[in-house]
Amino acid sequence: MHPTDVVARVMVWPVATVPGEASLLEVAEALAADGIGALGVVEGGHLVGVVSERDVVQHLAQGANPDHVTAADVMATDLVTVSPDDRILDTARRMVEAQVRHLPVLQGAEIAGFVSMRDLFEVLVDVAAHEEDVVVVPSGTRVVVRQE
Repeated sequence: MHPTDVVARVMVWPVATVPGEASLLEVAEALAADGIGALGVVEGGHLVGVVSERDVVQHLAQGANPDHVTAADVMATDLVTVSPDDRILDTARRMVEAQVRHLPVLQGAEIAGFVSMRDLFEVLVDVAAHEEDVVVVPSGTRVVVRQE
């Protein structure tokens, strides 16, 4: 795979989702059961938010009762999304700019998949190890591609 490939090649499907009324405890159980870092929050069959493991930890650390706080209470609603046809490198840049680790992949209004920083990083690191035009910079997870 290459950073110019489409994100559909690395996205995860099916997408793990919860309803907005799911308790924080149910969200944590779903994240742990699937070994994932984020869930789509759906209402009426449409994606309305994303709840991540960070959201769960942050609210629990602030003393939230995991039985009474819901996914809708803690989810991010200002969603940054990509389409299945977006390039892997462009998707990685979008994640860095938005400072998120998981992005919903939408085909129109429908959920086509989910992509995580881990999914993209594997492609970028593999290419960096085999191609001379990719440089991994020691400033976090940024990957720079020199295009001449």
